[in-house]
Amino acid sequence: MNGSPLVSVIVPSYKAAAYLGPLCQSLQAQTYKNFEVLIGDDGSPDNTAEVVAPFLADPRFHFISWKPNRGVSRATVTLLSEAKGEFWCHPGADDLLHPDFIAERIKLLLGNSQAVLVHGPPIHIDGSGAVISPENDKASSVVFTRGPSLEQLLQHNTINTPGVMIRMSVTRQVIPFFSTTFQYSQDWFLWLLLAATGHDFLIDPVPRHRYRVHPISLTYSPERAGCRQAETRLTPLCALAPAAQFSPEAGLLWARWRRALYALWLSRSARLYLRGLLRDEWLQMGARAYYGHRSNRVFLGVELARHAFSILKYFIAEQVVVRRQLFRVSGLALVDNPVFSKNPKKVSRPTP
Repeated sequence: MNGSPLVSVIVPSYKAAAYLGPLCQSLQAQTYKNFEVLIGDDGSPDNTAEVVAPFLADPRFHFISWKPNRGVSRATVTLLSEAKGEFWCHPGADDLLHPDFIAERIKLLLGNSQAVLVHGPPIHIDGSGAVISPENDKASSVVFTRGPSLEQLLQHNTINTPGVMIRMSVTRQVIPFFSTTFQYSQDWFLWLLLAATGHDFLIDPVPRHRYRVHPISLTYSPERAGCRQAETRLTPLCALAPAAQFSPEAGLLWARWRRALYALWLSRSARLYLRGLLRDEWLQMGARAYYGHRSNRVFLGVELARHAFSILKYFIAEQVVVRRQLFRVSGLALVDNPVFSKNPKKVSRPTP
């Protein structure tokens, strides 16, 4: 495809040797040909290098490895620093792309110069590749005609990462503000930063990728469950704080919801503390976002006393609004965006 923009396919991989081969095959089957593939072996103890080796005969494929394991956030940033594409996508090492994935996603972005990201729904598959219907996936019932907007993303992340195609120039602008410490919601953090720039998010309603769902439960890992619970409160707080400078909309949303975001995080902190799961780094991270990067060290007891009224106020307000929403959103339920409501026409916004 002469004159077509280069697309960088970013693939961090950890313990995914069993699935990398099919992903690479799905990339070679793309109808769009002008792409590079950057596979990063993130300290895997398996035979990732052996699986990737045959594909390196294709000059579009590149393999980087390092030890020890850095985590998906740092691995992604590492690969992005090596990427040369004008656009990039981020399939999981265990996912699959349909042959027209890159072609159709690029077509949408090229047709809208104000768009920074296009995404679409997945087809869910299990470990063997069989199509499944994930249980209790109420978020899949939320349909956007265009978006989601920054406000909607504050409430819940409905973007499936393997299905995105993103403009690299805007990514470069926001990546200095991206936190690599998040383990479970790092993608949501990036979407919030990108949405705050004021660029459009587009939707391709046709499923063009297969998202592998593994039966891994956090029930048996309190530490992992605690980390996820902390991140769902910290992500909108820590992402919106720096993003407030990107656009008037982001600045207004930060001014409106700053106090609520911090109060609800403190409430979550107290519960994590009582279960012995609170990490001091999380507490300091939330304080830096709320008070500014020059914030002094904070202590949970002092913060709970200082913000007691706000904590009670927003905790009660949240209990009211979640009852009228389709499902328990992962972020700031108080936004109460109509798209997540059981009865959109009857939604009245809470007062910050």
